[in-house]
Amino acid sequence: MSHTPGPWEAYYVGCNDWDLKGPVTQEDWTLAAASPDMLEALETIVATERDRHGYHPAWTDQARAAIAKARGEK
Repeated sequence: MSHTPGPWEAYYVGCNDWDLKGPVTQEDWTLAAASPDMLEALETIVATERDRHGYHPAWTDQARAAIAKARGEK
């Protein structure tokens, strides 16, 4: 599967509906549809990373950054 490299830009089209700007493929929509599950997985990883060995600190930093971006905080 290949998707369009990011960053993507979402824009509001009205009636509580959003779309992706630029050329998008079916793979892009498949990835976008999976994003709520990926966000939940990242939140679980970050919530359980404390005092655990085996996680590289940069991984949880990346996860936190992705969570913030998904929430519109960055």
